[in-house]
Amino acid sequence: SLDSFVNLHSKRSILMMIRVLFWFALASLFVTTCQAFVAQSLPAPPSVTCTCLQASQLLEFEEPTTGVKVKLVGTMHYNPISIQLAKETIQNLAKTNKLGSVVIESCDLRWNQTTSMNPFFQKVLNSEMRASCDLALKYNRPVVLGDQRINETVQSMGQGFKETLSHVLNPVTGWSKFAINLTSARQRALPFGDDDNLNFASLMDPKLLAAAPVSLAKYPLSYLVKSPLFAISVFSLLFFLDQHTGNVPYDQMSAVDWLGSLGFAALETAIFARVFLKELLADRNEVIARNILEQCKIYQPKRRWNMLPSLMARKEDSNVFYVDGSNVNVSNGDDKFNKEVVAVMGMAHCNGIMKLLKEQQV
Repeated sequence: SLDSFVNLHSKRSILMMIRVLFWFALASLFVTTCQAFVAQSLPAPPSVTCTCLQASQLLEFEEPTTGVKVKLVGTMHYNPISIQLAKETIQNLAKTNKLGSVVIESCDLRWNQTTSMNPFFQKVLNSEMRASCDLALKYNRPVVLGDQRINETVQSMGQGFKETLSHVLNPVTGWSKFAINLTSARQRALPFGDDDNLNFASLMDPKLLAAAPVSLAKYPLSYLVKSPLFAISVFSLLFFLDQHTGNVPYDQMSAVDWLGSLGFAALETAIFARVFLKELLADRNEVIARNILEQCKIYQPKRRWNMLPSLMARKEDSNVFYVDGSNVNVSNGDDKFNKEVVAVMGMAHCNGIMKLLKEQQV
């Protein structure tokens, strides 16, 4: 009947809202742990004048082993404000002849998918990664695809889900291991306590939030266009999770039913949080950080005992993927010194990567 249909979908809507709240809490973890609720924007550095965000999503530091300056541009994927920030950062360094390599959060496999898309979709799905790449190539600088290869990420995600499920299904010893893994992954992926970290204000910038609907529309669309089978699989999983409650109208649900639904929502959130923090953030952070470090080594100040090390061999390293058209001869000549490495990535990666590089953990 119509009443039963309305009751059923009202109940599902309520339970979906509960799950959304859990997911919102997970997303808020980045905000609350980055700066312990301190809403304070980073000041704009003297050498860079970013008109769009006053550099509130820009991390600057010196890589300690090479002495090379690094700029991490934290973005909201496909957000026009993030695209503007990335472009301004690259342009300002290029104008002062300080632009070194540009590292972007992508891998060769994902990049090939992007460049092979229909030209119409390439224009519609223009991202901060593509804009940064095009601009760096215009200035004849190398562009590095610095992220973990997508096939390795998918494989590690599968292993992470299996490990997490085995821990969850074993209350005796598994739950403690799950808690340890979750805490460790959070500490690696989303560190806090450093005054230079991205913070609450970085994420809640009014201009960034005003353009957020663009990100919310383009992000799922990009998966549908580039990886339709993967997108369909994810949507099917979400549909399956929405069906687990059965056909009991919400006004007839007992306390046990509600507790069971809340427990299921908490369980699925905890499992996804574990995979999100370790496989999707912490593990990839290490790969991106290593690629940034390799670029810093190219521009390290000249030393008497190391006039011209095997930089050319390093550029040939199969673990470093350059975008076609990149200038890979930057290690020749004195012009390579006094350069800065720019890395463009999602905001969630920035604090963890800065910690890895500053503490020499890669």
